[in-house]
Amino acid sequence: MEIKPFFSALIILAMLAVLGVVFYRTLEQAPPEQALPEQALPEQALGTGTLKLYLCDAPLDAENVTGAYITINEIQYHLVGQWITCEEFEGPKTYNLLELTEGNSALLGELTLPAGYYAQIRFMLDIAEKASSRANPGCYIEFADNSTQPLFAPSGGKTGYKAIGYFEVPVNGTVEVTADFDVRKAVVVAGSSYILKPTIKLIVNY
Repeated sequence: MEIKPFFSALIILAMLAVLGVVFYRTLEQAPPEQALPEQALPEQALGTGTLKLYLCDAPLDAENVTGAYITINEIQYHLVGQWITCEEFEGPKTYNLLELTEGNSALLGELTLPAGYYAQIRFMLDIAEKASSRANPGCYIEFADNSTQPLFAPSGGKTGYKAIGYFEVPVNGTVEVTADFDVRKAVVVAGSSYILKPTIKLIVNY
């Protein structure tokens, strides 16, 4: 009578072992499509956000300069190795940078971008690339005697005028960024020519 419980326990253990093997083989044979698809994981750009882009300048010490004008034809952002045009910005538009000092700024646009991280944008300017070309109505320096001198940017008309700085465009949100031109540092005098340095900086407005 004491042996039967022992054999009963053995039978139960054997049945549990068989069920365990069956369950394990069922898991092994599960179709691969039941696994979590990779595209369900969070990605950088799963929507869009808004970039409110401003333009400003630092005060200029030169009293004989009364204006520093730039004309922007396009604004482009850099994403996945490509430059993409912001369709909301309708150029050309001309700005006098000397009017954008001491807390003043110009809103270039509220631009819709894929959500994610960015390190640079660029401005396609109406600007000459060589000092030998004097016809340049888009970007120029104006002096107190009403004379003007054109601004030049090496390859600026083709590759654009870059603004560098990290910012994040949140999904369904807005980030405010200022392109800080600073004529004192951005413009270099070379003989009788006025040349724009290759880049300016982007500053996130907190």
